[in-house]
Amino acid sequence: MGLSAVVFDVARPWAVAGFWSDLVEWQIMADGPGRVEVFSKDFTLAFEESPVPKTVKNRIHLDLASPSAAVQKSIVDRALSLGATRADIGQRGELPWEVLADPAGNEFCVLEPRPEYTGTFAAVVLDAGPIEPAAFDRLGEFWSATTGWPIHRRHPVQLGLRAPEGTGPWLEVLLDGDAKQVEDRVRFEVTGPEPGPHQDPEGNDFRVVSPA
Repeated sequence: MGLSAVVFDVARPWAVAGFWSDLVEWQIMADGPGRVEVFSKDFTLAFEESPVPKTVKNRIHLDLASPSAAVQKSIVDRALSLGATRADIGQRGELPWEVLADPAGNEFCVLEPRPEYTGTFAAVVLDAGPIEPAAFDRLGEFWSATTGWPIHRRHPVQLGLRAPEGTGPWLEVLLDGDAKQVEDRVRFEVTGPEPGPHQDPEGNDFRVVSPA
């Protein structure tokens, strides 16, 4: 079991995958009709062709890590030069991280240096809410059981899960307060039994695939 990929529905899979491949310098390849993947040994981003337009903020977003302020700035500058734009998701005041959107409008953050994050991606973040604290805890436990990743960090508004081997990005569940409004255009793909589409306790779509 485990988080094998984050899947994005986009109109032009090759174009958006090309942006991410250039930004993080990972390999890119087609993986069947209408699906393009950008991958490393620990993690995969998959882009699937869909005519459905993006209308609201995604409930899943990527956080990129940076080891220094200078590297953070260079990642932001590189992303903007490749076609990213600055995104307004309601943030207020000066923040230490930068909020951007890829060429398909998918939000992502470039974080300031934080010692707990290493590698290219710091975390994959799932927004949850509005739900009661007990339901929030149950959601975290659900994803821990589904991925096989223990919960290493518990805060009232954030739960942090990590692969047992300690590699790849964290999976973070954030009590964001926004209810699901439309069908998910970004979803998790996990390995495990019962392949096919599923929903978590809060109605977030995900897909189970058989181990390779």
